[in-house]
Amino acid sequence: MLSGFGNFAGKKGVLLSFTALLLILALLSLIDALNTQSSRANASQALVFALQSASSKFENLYTDIVFLDKEPAAKIVDERNLPFSYSLDYNSVQVIQELPLKQNVWDSYFDLLNSFKIFNESPDFEISDGFAISVQTVQNSKWGGSAQDMNFLLLPQCLQYSALSNLSQAGFYPASSVECPSSGFDASKIKKYSISIRVKKTSLEDYNAISYNIAGFSNPAFPEFEFNFIDSNCSQCAVPTASKHIEGYFDPSQQSSIRIYCSGSGCNSQDINISIGNGIQAFHSGSYRIDANFSLIFKNPISAFYFTDFNVSVQNQDFNITYANS
Repeated sequence: MLSGFGNFAGKKGVLLSFTALLLILALLSLIDALNTQSSRANASQALVFALQSASSKFENLYTDIVFLDKEPAAKIVDERNLPFSYSLDYNSVQVIQELPLKQNVWDSYFDLLNSFKIFNESPDFEISDGFAISVQTVQNSKWGGSAQDMNFLLLPQCLQYSALSNLSQAGFYPASSVECPSSGFDASKIKKYSISIRVKKTSLEDYNAISYNIAGFSNPAFPEFEFNFIDSNCSQCAVPTASKHIEGYFDPSQQSSIRIYCSGSGCNSQDINISIGNGIQAFHSGSYRIDANFSLIFKNPISAFYFTDFNVSVQNQDFNITYANS
């Protein structure tokens, strides 16, 4: 009897040991599963962080150099590096451009773009934050390139503001299908184009005449148009007061023009020419500078105004994550 009990106790001990082993194995399996799950969670968190970091890096780089702000404080910072001053509202844009543009002002903007490229592509900069950055932008002759203009795109209106390397021409032009592939320029969205020409303080300019040819000038079915000539700083200018203000309508499908000039002998002033159609531009190559103030109002809101000739990519090589605008 005792022998049978001993056999039973021995079997029970083996069973308990086997059960304990199973529990230990199950516990180890659970711990391994939890560790695996934790590793996966950590990996997922690292991936999410990498995505967020790369996205934030790209957004900061792109918006810092490309987009023009509406907010006054940020706009002041933008204008320090731009070859013009500007303001943006809900459905209007204003650009004040000095013509002819000073060569050092033109060069300074390309210096900014290409210095930005060099700094952000530096290996030292990559090591500091782990991102590989690539920047493509236009270069003027000073930087070994052949850029003929600098372009800023207005969306969704698909108008491009351009200043040309001849330094004497600037204004708004319909954007190409490359720049605006989805919608394109729509003249029916124009509410009003205005331009004011202000002669800088000088005693040598001697404008005395203005002529114009505005298609659709008396037809209210077309967008509004307004022109002003401001010569209060020009002691030798003699433009008739009645000619200094022109207001009416214009047909965007036709090319219209305004000419400000000096008529007669012994004139010093170089002509100022304005072209109006789907866009509006000013031309002046004289020795003395003017301010051309473009003001455009649309029937639809403005969503963005930005520099087009700038592409940037941000790559996190550990996760093979890349953000780019092209």
